[in-house]
Amino acid sequence: MNSGDRLKPVGGVRTLRIVHSAIGVCELGCLGYLWFCVFTLRRDKWLKVASSVLIGEGIALVVAKGCPIGIVQRRLGDDVSMFELWFGPRIKSLAIPTFTVGTLMGFALLRARPLMDATIHANS
Repeated sequence: MNSGDRLKPVGGVRTLRIVHSAIGVCELGCLGYLWFCVFTLRRDKWLKVASSVLIGEGIALVVAKGCPIGIVQRRLGDDVSMFELWFGPRIKSLAIPTFTVGTLMGFALLRARPLMDATIHANS
């Protein structure tokens, strides 16, 4: 079996990969929206939704010590992680730390940005 065979899904694994990838794309959209709000100072209900999704995913990753859907994939016999499918085997291990840092920085800047703007205007 070569490495290309490992990436070809069988049975219910294909469906689970599609669902898992769709969830991942939605979560990346939430991360993108968080950063959009950081730069535009937008605060709306969609920011709350995006923040809730990101916080929920973070809690799930910590509680499950990895992706909960990844655990289900492995039980079905699929040992190829979603990040390996998306980014390849060489950089898959950087995905979660990179997205975690990006999310935490976004939340920190979102929180600090109004304070920074108030300080700038007060000194003007």
